[in-house]
Amino acid sequence: MPNSKLIQKCTGCACMSLPFKELTVEQLIEINRNRAEITFKKGETIFKQGVMASHLVYLKTGLVKLYRENGHEEMILSIEGKGKLLGLQALFGKNLYPYSVQAYTETKVCLHDKSTIQDFINQNAGFAASLMKQLSDESLFWYDRTACLTLKQLHGRFADLLLCLSLRIYRRKKFKVPISKKEMAAVTNMSQESLSRVIKDFVGDKIIEMKGSEISILNYEKIRHLSMVG
Repeated sequence: MPNSKLIQKCTGCACMSLPFKELTVEQLIEINRNRAEITFKKGETIFKQGVMASHLVYLKTGLVKLYRENGHEEMILSIEGKGKLLGLQALFGKNLYPYSVQAYTETKVCLHDKSTIQDFINQNAGFAASLMKQLSDESLFWYDRTACLTLKQLHGRFADLLLCLSLRIYRRKKFKVPISKKEMAAVTNMSQESLSRVIKDFVGDKIIEMKGSEISILNYEKIRHLSMVG
C-alpha cells in the first residue's frame, strides 16, 4: 500500500508547478491544508480510468504511464515524469478520471483536493488561465502522439520515444530505461520482434549505444530527422 503523510507547507516549495505560482500566499496555505503526499511503489496504480475524481495529482518524483483501458486491452497514451499535473480533464468535464495511471518507478505525488482547486479557478484568473494552457498543451501532445502511432513507420515511432525519454523525461543524453522491451513495444505500438530489429538498426547506424537498459544518444540530428520523416 502507498505511504501517505500531510505536508507541512506549500509556500516556498521548490518543485511548485507553474499554475500554483499564480496563487496568493493565503491560497497556498489553503491548498496545503487540503493536500497530502503519497509514495507509490513500482507497479502500483495511482488512479483508475472511470473512477470518480476527488483529487488533482501532481508528480513530485518518479515515472508513470498514462493509459486507456478497453476490456483486457490497453493503449498507452504517454509516459510522464516529475512536474506533471494529472487529472486536469476532471476539473472541466465529467467528474471521472479519463485514463489510468500506473507507477513505472517509485513515485511520489501530491494529492490536491479538487473542490479547493475549483474554488480557486473561479477566484483567480491567472491560475485558471495557466491550468487551461496546460490542458491545451496536453491535448496538442496527444494529437501528435496519435499521428505518430497511425502515420509514422517503426523507426519514426522509436525515434519519438527516444526524444521523449531524453528531452522530456530525463533531460540528458544517457539514461536508464525503467521499462521492459515489452512495454517499450507497447508504447510504440509495435511487436517486440519489430522493436528489437529497430533497436539493432539504430545501434548499427551509430545513432544510439545500448548496454542493457542504458541508452546513450550518439546522434540527435539523425533521431530528429527520423522523427520528422517518420
